[in-house]
Amino acid sequence: METCRCEVLNVLSGPLAQDYARGHLEGTRVDGLGRQVHRCPHTGIEWSEDRNPDGYADDAMVLRRVLR
Repeated sequence: METCRCEVLNVLSGPLAQDYARGHLEGTRVDGLGRQVHRCPHTGIEWSEDRNPDGYADDAMVLRRVLR
């Protein structure tokens, strides 16, 4: 299991985002824009998953912490 960094990170991209989502976060739901939302089992912090956002390489996964 990955070390929890959810309280100090805001954005992860590429292979790091994929590894963090797979190894630490739980997929919980799809939001109104069709993005997968992940949840940290330790802190309850949610992360929104984007694919191919502007400014990133093709097929890049980006996790953005959801502000409460």
